[in-house]
Amino acid sequence: MHVGHLRTTVVGDALARTLELLGHDVIRQNHVGDWGTPFGMLIEHLLEVGQGTPDAALLENDPNAFYQAARAKFDESLDFADRSRARVVALQAGYEPTLRLWDQLLGLSKTYFSGIYRMLDVTLTDEHLAGESSYNGVLAAICDEL
Repeated sequence: MHVGHLRTTVVGDALARTLELLGHDVIRQNHVGDWGTPFGMLIEHLLEVGQGTPDAALLENDPNAFYQAARAKFDESLDFADRSRARVVALQAGYEPTLRLWDQLLGLSKTYFSGIYRMLDVTLTDEHLAGESSYNGVLAAICDEL
């Protein structure tokens, strides 16, 4: 996470707390990007380095380093970038092996976010998360309506 991610989180939390103090009923929602190219990159990178490797261990102890390594590959290798985009298609199509890895990465991401939120005393929890993936089941109906 960088300051751009945290700025909106901290401002939103401050507003939610202020409005609650004033007696308003506040519904928290933290929109997270969990369904696009960044996750395709992460899954592809994990498949390349292999689960159980020191590189994969970064997901638990330094997720930013893992993401940066995936991003560097994406920027430097057209083949890796193409495979990452194809992985997003597989994810959105419900391909089970990809969904399994995505779910694992999402869980690690939530743990990472929660740790940072606790350090900053932000009141968001997992129940407040609304990832892009939460809309996948309704996209076809929305497209039909449009």
